[in-house]
Amino acid sequence: MVHPRMQQNKPITIRDLYPQMSEEELAVAEANLKRYVAVVVRIYDRLKAEGKSWPDANTFPADLTLSGDDFNIPDERSNSPKKRN
Repeated sequence: MVHPRMQQNKPITIRDLYPQMSEEELAVAEANLKRYVAVVVRIYDRLKAEGKSWPDANTFPADLTLSGDDFNIPDERSNSPKKRN
């Protein structure tokens, strides 16, 4: 089934996707979506900068598996050793 908005060539809004949500919930959903897209763009940009390709659907997640010394991201705070209890 095609969404009526798509038939009219109008953009689909968060409200179209979640009509039962309040204005406050819609604002949170939109903010979450924007953060998610920002993360995906950051991953794409990093892969591109490293000369790697976007993962192939047939081999994912193996395409993202790092080997050797590639496990550190320069200047990334996640490189710090984790304390284990």
